[in-house]
Amino acid sequence: MYNPIKTLKTNTIGTLNMLGLAKRVGARLLLASTSEVYGDPEVHPQSEDYWGHVNPIGPRACYDEGKRVAETMCYAYMKQEGVEVRVARIFNTFGPRMHMNDGRVVSNFILQALQGEPLTVYGSGSQTRAFQYVSDLVNGLVALMNSNVSSPVNLGNPEEHTILEFAQLIKNLVGSGSEIQFLSEAQDDPQKRKPDIRKAKMMLAWEPVVPLEEGLNKAIHYFRKELEYQANNQYIPKPKPARIKKGRTRHN
Repeated sequence: MYNPIKTLKTNTIGTLNMLGLAKRVGARLLLASTSEVYGDPEVHPQSEDYWGHVNPIGPRACYDEGKRVAETMCYAYMKQEGVEVRVARIFNTFGPRMHMNDGRVVSNFILQALQGEPLTVYGSGSQTRAFQYVSDLVNGLVALMNSNVSSPVNLGNPEEHTILEFAQLIKNLVGSGSEIQFLSEAQDDPQKRKPDIRKAKMMLAWEPVVPLEEGLNKAIHYFRKELEYQANNQYIPKPKPARIKKGRTRHN
C-alpha cells in the first residue's frame, strides 16, 4: 500500500521474468503466492477451489490482484510452454529474523509490547487470522517442490484466532503492561482468514507442527535481542582481513 506501483511490478513483471528464465533453462518455478488471492472471503475456511472475493480497485488490490495475475501467468506458461510450476498460497507466517518495522501484525504487536507502547488494533479486533511458524512453511515449500502437484496448495495453520485474542496473547507472553488501542478499521481488511489444508495433508503429507506459543516465544526472544543490540550498539561486525599463505590470498 505504501508503493502500489512497485508492488504491481514485482508481482507481474518480476514473475514474468522468472517464468521466462525457467522456460529457457528448463527449471521448475515456485511461486510464493498468498492467501490474499481470496480477498475478503465469503467462504470459510478457504480451500484452493474458491475463486475469491477481491476489490480490484481498492488499496490492497496492488498486492491481491498482483498475486492473482502472477498465478494466471504461471498456468499460462505451464499450458503453452510446458514450464513446471508449483504455486503455494501462503497464509500468515512469522518467526525470528522478521524485519521489526515491516508493518505486519506479529511484528507490530511484539515491538509495541516490548517497548511498552499501546498495541494498535484496527476495528473491533474481531477479524480472524491464522499464524504459522516459519519452519513449518519451509517444510511445506520443500514438500511442494518435491511433489508432482502443479495446482495451487494452501500452506498455513488452520488454528484461527481473532486479532484481539492475538494481541492479548502477545501481551501475556512478553509480560507487558501495554494497553490495547483501537483504531479505525482499515479499508478492505479481510474479516476471516483460515486455510483449508486438506489438500496439503493428503498430497504432501504436510501440516504445521510448531505450537503457536512456542513459535511466538522464539520470535519475541529475537525481537528482544535486536532491541538490546540497537540500544547498546557496542559491536559492529567487520570483515576478516585476507590471510597470506604460500603466496596465495585466502579469504575467510
